Amino acid sequence: IDFYELPFAAPDGASIYYRDDNAIQHPLWTIRNAKFSQKVNRVNGFGAIDYNLTENINILYQGSVDTYSEDNVNLQNKGGVTGTASTDSGFYDTYNNSNTIMDHKVVLSGNNFSLINDNLNIDFLLGATSRSIDYNRIGVSSTGQQVFDFFDHGGFSNSTPIEFHQKRNIVGLYGQIGFDVKNFLYLTFAGRNDWVSNAVNNSLFYPSASASFIPTSAFPGLRSDGGINYLKLRAGYGTSANFATGYPTVTNVVLNAQGWIDDAGNFITSNTTNSSIGNVNIKPELFSETEYGVEGKLFGRVNFDVSYYKRTTEDLIIEDQPIAVSTGASRTDTNIGEIKSDGIEVDFGLDILKGDGFNWNVNVNFTKYESEVTDLGQDSELIIYEGFTNLGNGARVGYPLGSMFGSRIARDEEGNLLVDGAGNYLSQDRDEDGLLPFIGDPNPDFIMNYSNTFSYKGLSLNVAFTHVSGGDMYTTTVATLLGRGLTTDTEDRRGTFILPGISQATGLPNDIQINNSNFYFDNGFASPADELSVYDASVVRLREVSLGYTLPARFLEKTPFGKVVIKASGYNMWYNAYNTPEGINFDPNVSGLGAGNGQGFEYMTGPSSKRYGISVNATF
Repeated sequence: IDFYELPFAAPDGASIYYRDDNAIQHPLWTIRNAKFSQKVNRVNGFGAIDYNLTENINILYQGSVDTYSEDNVNLQNKGGVTGTASTDSGFYDTYNNSNTIMDHKVVLSGNNFSLINDNLNIDFLLGATSRSIDYNRIGVSSTGQQVFDFFDHGGFSNSTPIEFHQKRNIVGLYGQIGFDVKNFLYLTFAGRNDWVSNAVNNSLFYPSASASFIPTSAFPGLRSDGGINYLKLRAGYGTSANFATGYPTVTNVVLNAQGWIDDAGNFITSNTTNSSIGNVNIKPELFSETEYGVEGKLFGRVNFDVSYYKRTTEDLIIEDQPIAVSTGASRTDTNIGEIKSDGIEVDFGLDILKGDGFNWNVNVNFTKYESEVTDLGQDSELIIYEGFTNLGNGARVGYPLGSMFGSRIARDEEGNLLVDGAGNYLSQDRDEDGLLPFIGDPNPDFIMNYSNTFSYKGLSLNVAFTHVSGGDMYTTTVATLLGRGLTTDTEDRRGTFILPGISQATGLPNDIQINNSNFYFDNGFASPADELSVYDASVVRLREVSLGYTLPARFLEKTPFGKVVIKASGYNMWYNAYNTPEGINFDPNVSGLGAGNGQGFEYMTGPSSKRYGISVNATF
């Protein structure tokens, strides 16, 4: 049940703005004999009061609340064979997640202050914000089912509470001043300071500045209907920040009132520290970026926007970094010293056909970026921050952020691949510097999006493709299907293979023949060299096809509607990962590391789904 309310009534002279939210639906999932269900009640409200103090000065207050309550049921009958006693005995979990986000903003703004014979206009803005997040989880977890298929906490032998609470408040002050010179030169300067409640280093200031110049306004002779319609040059420097979530500076104590039972049958309480240790020196992330761009319109048909940026990230927050268990814990939150990246983004639009009848518009977006870790900010030479300590995404100076590290094919001093006496690859889990080897870069070389929009009277057809070029992926799906011979790519059962490389014994090029099974199983799926399960994840994808129809205005004359659009859409209709084995039809649009910063790893994950939908959009 979804419902929405404004948080307060409107006083005289005020303006009220109403913002709704999409209905949220959670399906029923079934995994073997386990079931999981959710029921969500959501309340979302937004209000604003805007007063004109003078002709040029306004004061605005905005307040909003977004809260949801989510009931969860997770259960499984006894009799499983997972090897975990509590799971196989049957379990029943019921708990409620609730989250409340409250935002407040007060802004004093002024505009159209004219100076120097109206050739210079000034505007300003001063504001304060607060954002509080209150998340709670309460419930009961029971194990030891007494009666098959009977789910009630009274029917389980062991019950423990589920309880988790987390709060965070962020308060900010900011200001901005802008200058407009004759409507062709614009300068803006801004600054903001935030304070957060869950850190020791809890304050950060970040400034920004930008300038833009419009030659077609400064020199009207440049502008013409058949040539340059509009041209703008811009440059800017900006900073922003991000703070850690949860309680990163403290080590939590885990209290279990039923930790043990003594000889008399009495419960003994246990107190242990959490496996994640607090870091009082955790810092907020700071992003600084310089951007240069040009945008324009040509010949009444061409639109373009080109931008180049350089970005520096300082003190990037890494959550749950693995650490030595000799510290008394296994993980902690920490910072990476510095990461530099640069990139280019291009938007290009062309009206191939433009008129009162049939119209055809093409839009292309091109994005390319590269990053490099320049300073780890700590003693370690390699930080694995996602995945496992011996296989995961990491940060190492001189490598792109997110690079994949794991065991690789063994190399000699000249970098040649090494083969053993049986004709199979050797593996190594340390490189020339004694570190876990680099095995791939999941970051793509570039991404291009293509869209074609065709329209005729009330009909509109949109077709959109995406091309992701490059980017590596460690995939157990491909390795397993090849190794088990479950794909047409392994149909050459009688052929022999010679792996490229150097024989470790002779130092000569390898000339030992191996069979189909050795090639795909021993030197892929079952090889200790993780590198052999890494593939190029380039993919072309038909991202969206949609057909819409706008009802003619004459059909709505006697209705309360101003406009009605009916649209049928299909998403992810087709894809081709052209550098993976053809017989597998592998979909790289998957992740095996769940939510977080991990990328480029897949562990027998199901492919992404096709989606179809019909929508009706009506205005009054």
